[in-house]
Amino acid sequence: MSDSDVPARPGGRRTPVYYSLSVVRTFLARVASGESQASISRDPTMPGRGGIEHWTKTRPRFAERLKRARVESGHTGRGGSGSTYCPATAQEIYRRLCEGESVSGICRDPAMPCFSTVYLWRKRFPEFAEIMRTAREVQAERFCDQGWEMASAASPDTAYVTHVQLTQLRWMLGHMAPRTYGRTKPVEADLPPREPQRLLFRHFRVEERDDGWMRVVGFTPNPTTGVPERDTPEDAPWSPPPPGRWRANPRLSGGGATGESAG
Repeated sequence: MSDSDVPARPGGRRTPVYYSLSVVRTFLARVASGESQASISRDPTMPGRGGIEHWTKTRPRFAERLKRARVESGHTGRGGSGSTYCPATAQEIYRRLCEGESVSGICRDPAMPCFSTVYLWRKRFPEFAEIMRTAREVQAERFCDQGWEMASAASPDTAYVTHVQLTQLRWMLGHMAPRTYGRTKPVEADLPPREPQRLLFRHFRVEERDDGWMRVVGFTPNPTTGVPERDTPEDAPWSPPPPGRWRANPRLSGGGATGESAG
Protein backbone atom coordinates (compact mmCIF):
# COMPACT_ATOMS: atom_id res chain seq x y z
CA MET A 1 0.00 0.00 0.00
CA SER A 2 1.39 3.40 -0.99
CA ASP A 3 1.43 6.50 1.17
CA SER A 4 -1.62 7.90 -0.58
CA ASP A 5 -3.66 4.78 0.29
CA VAL A 6 -3.18 4.90 4.07
CA PRO A 7 -6.31 6.20 5.81
CA ALA A 8 -5.71 8.83 8.44
CA ARG A 9 -8.60 7.73 10.63
CA PRO A 10 -9.79 4.19 9.93
CA GLY A 11 -13.44 3.34 10.56
CA GLY A 12 -16.09 5.64 11.99
CA ARG A 13 -18.54 7.90 10.21
CA ARG A 14 -15.91 10.42 9.23
CA THR A 15 -14.63 10.26 5.66
CA PRO A 16 -11.03 8.96 5.82
CA VAL A 17 -8.23 11.37 4.99
CA TYR A 18 -5.30 9.56 3.40
CA TYR A 19 -1.64 10.20 3.98
CA SER A 20 -0.17 12.41 1.28
CA LEU A 21 2.60 14.95 1.08
CA SER A 22 0.18 17.82 0.45
CA VAL A 23 -1.97 16.90 3.47
CA VAL A 24 1.10 16.51 5.67
CA ARG A 25 2.58 19.84 4.58
CA THR A 26 -0.70 21.67 5.23
CA PHE A 27 -1.19 19.96 8.59
CA LEU A 28 2.34 20.68 9.81
CA ALA A 29 2.16 24.30 8.65
CA ARG A 30 -1.00 24.84 10.68
CA VAL A 31 0.56 23.21 13.74
CA ALA A 32 3.67 25.40 13.42
CA SER A 33 1.49 28.52 13.17
CA GLY A 34 0.12 27.81 16.64
CA GLU A 35 -3.25 26.27 15.78
CA SER A 36 -4.23 23.45 18.11
CA GLN A 37 -4.37 19.88 16.86
CA ALA A 38 -7.97 19.59 18.03
CA SER A 39 -8.93 22.60 15.92
CA ILE A 40 -7.14 21.22 12.86
CA SER A 41 -8.76 17.80 13.26
CA ARG A 42 -12.22 19.37 13.08
CA ASP A 43 -11.43 20.33 9.49
CA PRO A 44 -12.86 17.53 7.27
CA THR A 45 -9.93 17.92 4.87
CA MET A 46 -7.44 17.18 7.67
CA PRO A 47 -6.71 13.91 9.51
CA GLY A 48 -8.50 13.15 12.76
CA ARG A 49 -6.92 12.48 16.12
CA GLY A 50 -6.77 8.73 15.56
CA GLY A 51 -5.11 9.19 12.20
CA ILE A 52 -2.45 11.49 13.62
CA GLU A 53 -1.67 8.98 16.36
CA HIS A 54 -1.42 6.22 13.75
CA TRP A 55 0.91 8.24 11.55
CA THR A 56 3.06 9.21 14.53
CA LYS A 57 3.52 5.58 15.59
CA THR A 58 4.13 4.11 12.13
CA ARG A 59 6.07 6.92 10.44
CA PRO A 60 9.14 8.13 12.38
CA ARG A 61 9.88 10.89 9.89
CA PHE A 62 6.37 12.32 10.28
CA ALA A 63 6.68 12.09 14.07
CA GLU A 64 9.95 14.04 13.97
CA ARG A 65 8.50 16.72 11.70
CA LEU A 66 5.44 17.03 13.95
CA LYS A 67 7.71 17.46 16.96
CA ARG A 68 9.61 20.28 15.23
CA ALA A 69 6.34 21.97 14.24
CA ARG A 70 5.14 21.90 17.84
CA VAL A 71 8.43 23.43 19.00
CA GLU A 72 8.05 26.21 16.44
CA SER A 73 4.53 26.91 17.71
CA GLY A 74 5.73 27.06 21.31
CA HIS A 75 4.04 23.81 22.35
CA THR A 76 6.80 21.48 23.52
CA GLY A 77 4.43 18.83 24.76
CA ARG A 78 6.25 18.26 28.06
CA GLY A 79 3.78 16.16 29.99
CA GLY A 80 -0.01 16.26 29.98
CA SER A 81 -2.20 16.95 27.02
CA GLY A 82 -1.14 19.45 24.38
CA SER A 83 -2.12 23.06 24.84
CA THR A 84 -5.11 24.35 22.89
CA TYR A 85 -3.79 27.92 22.86
CA CYS A 86 -4.14 29.48 19.42
CA PRO A 87 -2.66 32.95 18.70
CA ALA A 88 -5.22 33.57 15.95
CA THR A 89 -8.07 32.86 18.36
CA ALA A 90 -6.44 35.08 20.96
CA GLN A 91 -6.34 37.98 18.49
CA GLU A 92 -10.01 37.42 17.65
CA ILE A 93 -10.90 37.55 21.35
CA TYR A 94 -8.89 40.78 21.63
CA ARG A 95 -10.71 42.34 18.67
CA ARG A 96 -14.15 41.47 20.00
CA LEU A 97 -13.31 42.70 23.49
CA CYS A 98 -12.12 46.02 22.08
CA GLU A 99 -15.45 46.31 20.24
CA GLY A 100 -17.20 46.17 23.60
CA GLU A 101 -18.30 42.53 23.68
CA SER A 102 -18.10 40.74 27.03
CA VAL A 103 -16.01 37.64 27.67
CA SER A 104 -19.17 35.68 28.46
CA GLY A 105 -20.70 36.73 25.17
CA ILE A 106 -17.60 35.72 23.24
CA CYS A 107 -17.45 32.34 24.98
CA ARG A 108 -21.07 31.62 24.02
CA ASP A 109 -19.93 31.59 20.39
CA PRO A 110 -19.46 27.91 19.37
CA ALA A 111 -16.39 28.89 17.36
CA MET A 112 -14.69 30.39 20.44
CA PRO A 113 -13.16 28.65 23.48
CA CYS A 114 -15.22 28.29 26.63
CA PHE A 115 -14.83 30.57 29.64
CA SER A 116 -12.63 28.13 31.60
CA THR A 117 -10.25 27.81 28.63
CA VAL A 118 -9.90 31.59 28.37
CA TYR A 119 -9.18 31.73 32.11
CA LEU A 120 -6.48 29.04 31.82
CA TRP A 121 -4.89 30.78 28.83
CA ARG A 122 -4.67 33.97 30.85
CA LYS A 123 -2.88 32.13 33.67
CA ARG A 124 -0.52 30.05 31.53
CA PHE A 125 0.41 32.43 28.71
CA PRO A 126 1.77 35.87 29.67
CA GLU A 127 1.25 37.21 26.16
CA PHE A 128 -2.46 36.38 26.33
CA ALA A 129 -2.74 37.94 29.79
CA GLU A 130 -1.22 41.14 28.35
CA ILE A 131 -3.69 41.02 25.44
CA MET A 132 -6.59 40.73 27.87
CA ARG A 133 -5.29 43.60 30.02
CA THR A 134 -4.93 45.89 27.01
CA ALA A 135 -8.38 44.93 25.71
CA ARG A 136 -9.88 45.74 29.09
CA GLU A 137 -8.30 49.18 29.05
CA VAL A 138 -9.76 49.80 25.59
CA GLN A 139 -13.16 48.64 26.86
CA ALA A 140 -12.88 50.98 29.83
CA GLU A 141 -12.34 53.97 27.53
CA ARG A 142 -15.35 52.96 25.44
CA PHE A 143 -17.52 52.62 28.54
CA CYS A 144 -16.29 55.99 29.78
CA ASP A 145 -17.57 57.60 26.57
CA GLN A 146 -20.77 55.59 26.85
CA GLY A 147 -21.30 56.87 30.39
CA TRP A 148 -21.06 60.47 29.21
CA GLU A 149 -23.62 59.80 26.50
CA MET A 150 -25.97 58.21 29.04
CA ALA A 151 -25.60 61.14 31.43
CA SER A 152 -26.17 63.66 28.64
CA ALA A 153 -29.33 61.88 27.49
CA ALA A 154 -30.81 61.54 31.00
CA SER A 155 -34.15 63.17 31.73
CA PRO A 156 -36.12 63.63 34.96
CA ASP A 157 -38.03 60.45 34.16
CA THR A 158 -34.89 58.37 33.56
CA ALA A 159 -32.61 59.99 36.14
CA TYR A 160 -32.85 57.17 38.69
CA VAL A 161 -32.31 54.40 36.13
CA THR A 162 -29.38 56.31 34.66
CA HIS A 163 -27.90 56.72 38.14
CA VAL A 164 -28.07 52.95 38.72
CA GLN A 165 -26.50 52.25 35.32
CA LEU A 166 -23.70 54.77 35.84
CA THR A 167 -22.95 53.33 39.30
CA GLN A 168 -22.51 49.88 37.79
CA LEU A 169 -20.49 51.34 34.92
CA ARG A 170 -18.21 53.15 37.37
CA TRP A 171 -17.55 49.88 39.21
CA MET A 172 -16.77 48.10 35.93
CA LEU A 173 -14.34 50.84 34.91
CA GLY A 174 -12.46 50.51 38.19
CA HIS A 175 -12.27 46.74 37.70
CA MET A 176 -11.18 46.86 34.06
CA ALA A 177 -8.60 49.65 34.35
CA PRO A 178 -7.81 50.18 38.05
CA ARG A 179 -4.71 52.27 37.32
CA THR A 180 -6.79 54.86 35.49
CA TYR A 181 -10.33 54.61 36.86
CA GLY A 182 -9.86 52.88 40.22
CA ARG A 183 -10.61 54.71 43.44
CA THR A 184 -7.17 53.92 44.83
CA LYS A 185 -4.14 54.18 42.59
CA PRO A 186 -0.72 52.67 43.23
CA VAL A 187 1.90 55.18 44.34
CA GLU A 188 5.61 54.62 43.99
CA ALA A 189 7.56 54.82 47.22
CA ASP A 190 9.76 57.89 47.57
CA LEU A 191 12.53 56.01 49.37
CA PRO A 192 14.38 53.06 47.88
CA PRO A 193 13.75 49.74 49.61
CA ARG A 194 16.07 49.18 52.53
CA GLU A 195 18.02 46.08 53.31
CA PRO A 196 16.33 43.72 55.78
CA GLN A 197 17.28 44.51 59.37
CA ARG A 198 17.97 41.91 62.01
CA LEU A 199 17.09 42.83 65.59
CA LEU A 200 18.85 41.28 68.60
CA PHE A 201 17.12 41.74 71.95
CA ARG A 202 19.33 41.97 75.04
CA HIS A 203 18.10 40.35 78.25
CA PHE A 204 19.03 41.25 81.84
CA ARG A 205 19.12 39.29 85.09
CA VAL A 206 19.93 40.20 88.70
CA GLU A 207 22.88 38.25 90.08
CA GLU A 208 23.13 38.04 93.90
CA ARG A 209 26.01 37.00 96.19
CA ASP A 210 25.66 35.11 99.43
CA ASP A 211 26.13 38.30 101.43
CA GLY A 212 23.25 40.01 99.65
CA TRP A 213 25.26 42.24 97.32
CA MET A 214 23.83 42.34 93.77
CA ARG A 215 24.61 43.38 90.25
CA VAL A 216 22.79 43.34 86.90
CA VAL A 217 24.23 41.14 84.14
CA GLY A 218 23.25 41.23 80.48
CA PHE A 219 22.83 38.51 77.86
CA THR A 220 22.91 39.14 74.11
CA PRO A 221 21.97 36.50 71.48
CA ASN A 222 24.81 35.29 69.30
CA PRO A 223 24.12 36.62 65.74
CA THR A 224 25.05 33.27 64.22
CA THR A 225 23.60 30.72 66.62
CA GLY A 226 20.94 32.80 68.35
CA VAL A 227 21.99 31.43 71.74
CA PRO A 228 22.10 34.09 74.52
CA GLU A 229 25.65 34.80 75.71
CA ARG A 230 26.70 36.76 78.77
CA ASP A 231 28.19 40.13 77.89
CA THR A 232 28.79 41.50 81.41
CA PRO A 233 32.42 41.06 82.57
CA GLU A 234 33.08 38.94 85.62
CA ASP A 235 34.77 41.84 87.43
CA ALA A 236 31.74 44.11 87.12
CA PRO A 237 31.08 46.07 90.34
CA TRP A 238 28.61 44.85 92.96
CA SER A 239 26.05 46.99 94.78
CA PRO A 240 24.91 46.65 98.40
CA PRO A 241 21.43 45.28 99.04
CA PRO A 242 18.56 47.74 99.31
CA PRO A 243 17.87 49.25 102.74
CA GLY A 244 15.90 46.93 105.02
CA ARG A 245 16.92 43.76 103.17
CA TRP A 246 19.73 41.47 104.29
CA ARG A 247 20.95 37.99 103.65
CA ALA A 248 23.24 36.13 106.01
CA ASN A 249 26.48 34.77 104.72
CA PRO A 250 26.45 31.04 105.51
CA ARG A 251 30.22 31.11 105.96
CA LEU A 252 29.83 33.74 108.69
CA SER A 253 26.59 32.64 110.38
CA GLY A 254 26.96 28.93 109.79
CA GLY A 255 23.32 28.46 108.90
CA GLY A 256 22.87 29.86 105.43
CA ALA A 257 19.39 31.14 106.32
CA THR A 258 18.00 34.27 104.81
CA GLY A 259 15.44 36.65 106.12
CA GLU A 260 13.89 40.05 105.92
CA SER A 261 14.44 42.68 108.56
CA ALA A 262 11.45 44.06 110.39
CA GLY A 263 12.45 47.51 109.37
